[in-house]
Amino acid sequence: MTHVVWFKRDLRLQDHRPLAEAAATGEPAVCLYCYEPSLLGSPEWDASHSRFIHECLGDLDAGLRAIGTRLTLRVGEMPDVLERLVAEIPGGVRRVWSHEETGNRLTFDRDLRVKAWAKRLGIDWTEIPQHGVVRGLADRNGWAKHWQRRMNEPVAEVPASVRCVSTVAPDWDFGERRTREQLGLPETTKTDLQPGGERAALETLDGFLRHRGVNYRADMASPITGERGCSRLSPHLAFGSISMRLVHHQLKARQRELRADGDRDPRWLKSMTSFQGRLRWHCHFMQKLESEPEIEFQNMNLAYDGLREEDESNWSDTDRARFDAWRLGRTGYPFVDACMRCLRSTGWMNFRMRSMLVSFASYH
Repeated sequence: MTHVVWFKRDLRLQDHRPLAEAAATGEPAVCLYCYEPSLLGSPEWDASHSRFIHECLGDLDAGLRAIGTRLTLRVGEMPDVLERLVAEIPGGVRRVWSHEETGNRLTFDRDLRVKAWAKRLGIDWTEIPQHGVVRGLADRNGWAKHWQRRMNEPVAEVPASVRCVSTVAPDWDFGERRTREQLGLPETTKTDLQPGGERAALETLDGFLRHRGVNYRADMASPITGERGCSRLSPHLAFGSISMRLVHHQLKARQRELRADGDRDPRWLKSMTSFQGRLRWHCHFMQKLESEPEIEFQNMNLAYDGLREEDESNWSDTDRARFDAWRLGRTGYPFVDACMRCLRSTGWMNFRMRSMLVSFASYH
């Protein structure tokens, strides 16, 4: 029988445990990525995401071809796409493999549908954690130990080979990558976007750990120096073209190297320690959403309830004018506006400026 490896926010080969587990069975595998219209049309989606993913998928397919298989691409909603795959594969599907995903309510409901579908058909769906977010955590006491234990686990190696689905279905339709136009998406207004793909992710990490990150501890506070001095790994971690575990291991190796070298530039170890803490922050804030999914729709502090109309159609002209001024970088506060225009243009802004933009929206 055949396995399905469902790629979502894990568009890489290195440290991809679902792929490694499927390959280890020696049975054929479908390496699937699905363009889901409900996600592409959601308020959280931007055309720049599609461009980044398009580049990631190109890299991923090239890597899969090098180990004997190819990426299968489909358009549709899950689990409908899986239902069709089962019908197309001779002998059926034994197991679906994927990473756990902490997303929004849209992806949560989607995963519930997939779980019900798999149960109905008697197909095992194995989800494997890919970072420090823990499902079903009773409370967050001791969460840091969970994170550390997971990050210290060995990095899953790229399989030497994966048996392609075409060995059991010679006429298998692998599909093709869809462009923005083919998906019916608007063109992005952003410029100077970071390139997507696993190779770009690894190069970005190496450049940070060996060159750009020397003054990270200070550079990250400034929107000017932060552009180069920050890791710039955020889109790669968001879409999984690199794993948090791999970043953690590479960072630890760099720290050992610096200590062995006598740390000739004292900024290096201090900067790497600061970066190490912020890797935890990535999963810490995702854990909040995993443990308290209602914060997607409700105020964490109920004292804020009713301060703004939830339905934008009920906003006054003043409410709309103020929100648009903030959104477009036209508040009249030069530093706020400069940061917002940078964000709108490039899709990136360093952490402390993001905090400033949100606090300005909240309080002013």
